[in-house]
Amino acid sequence: MELEEAAWTLGCTRFQAFRKVVLPLILPGIAASAIFAFVISWNEVFAAAVLTIENRTLTAFLLQSLDVSPMHLKFAGGFVLVVPALIFIFAVRKYLFAMWGIANR
Repeated sequence: MELEEAAWTLGCTRFQAFRKVVLPLILPGIAASAIFAFVISWNEVFAAAVLTIENRTLTAFLLQSLDVSPMHLKFAGGFVLVVPALIFIFAVRKYLFAMWGIANR
């Protein structure tokens, strides 16, 4: 609250104070929460493989059909599963490096 009030006394509006002061302080925490939620939801493949029978998620379906699928479909399925995770990690890598204390990457 003190930081916001200091920004207000320097002439910032409420939105500018939020954007310039508060948001940079909370972004690493939001990024950590987003990464945690993404990893937890993405790793639900084992629960989905065990608990579902007919309507499987993509990851559970690929896990169950590895032995009967042709090789090119296995690679395509693996690619489809890995690409969203890579896009997400590249999108939040700035905040990952900030959390780990690595500067200028």
